[in-house]
Amino acid sequence: MLCIAFRILGSQADAEDVVQETWIRYDQADTSNVQNLPAWLTTVASRLCVDVLRRRRDIPHEAPELAQPADDPVTDAEQTALLADELTSAFTIVLNELTPPQRVALVLHDAFGVPFEEIAHILNTTLASAKKLASRARQRVRRRVAISPNNTSGAHEVVEAFLHAVQEGNTDDLVALLDPDVIRFADPQVLPAGAAQRIQGVKLAIEEAARFRANASRGRLARIDGRPGIVIVSGRDLQLAILLRVQNQRIVQYDVVGDPQRLALLNIT
Repeated sequence: MLCIAFRILGSQADAEDVVQETWIRYDQADTSNVQNLPAWLTTVASRLCVDVLRRRRDIPHEAPELAQPADDPVTDAEQTALLADELTSAFTIVLNELTPPQRVALVLHDAFGVPFEEIAHILNTTLASAKKLASRARQRVRRRVAISPNNTSGAHEVVEAFLHAVQEGNTDDLVALLDPDVIRFADPQVLPAGAAQRIQGVKLAIEEAARFRANASRGRLARIDGRPGIVIVSGRDLQLAILLRVQNQRIVQYDVVGDPQRLALLNIT
């Protein structure tokens, strides 16, 4: 359960909370008629993960997806493995763009092989809708993973300029480099107590960058899962990684990764 919760949420602390709450509910529930206890536990944990994701994004309720046939079904084990690899390399940024049900459907099916019938039950939707949720999420992952060399080269220059601007406290350069609606995600480990894991808008991002300036002095450019990024190192220890998404020469989203298990998933060179 911890592995599933961590992969869905991307946060060790949140995953541990979900697992603890799952066992509390198990202890309080009458499971005498439960025929498949592992599936029951997965259902409870997955639904709790959806609740966590909705709270992060401040989404009280989402309308169900249209029950349309999935247009890119996973048809064999090789394709499933490929998609699982894509999910691992992209999830630190891409999963944050998905709706909570899309995220759960994709992770459960493509990373853990949970049947769509079970996913439909977990998400309280139809089989067709469960397939569509995973399909739409899968397409978005593929679009984000497929970066051409030219785009990567342009992104490298933007990321380098961003690091220098933060190190120098150059607000004008930051305004030029950040999209007005830039979104920042961060693990709780790198934030002050009570700080939001998700902020949006260039003003908030620049205010945070000013507080981050001391750490940025130890920053260096790196390739993270084949893309330009930033790492902060203390001695030989990797403290955090910053994954950035660049569109039209501006940073539209970045993810500050400080959770040790999330860092361990990254390929950094």
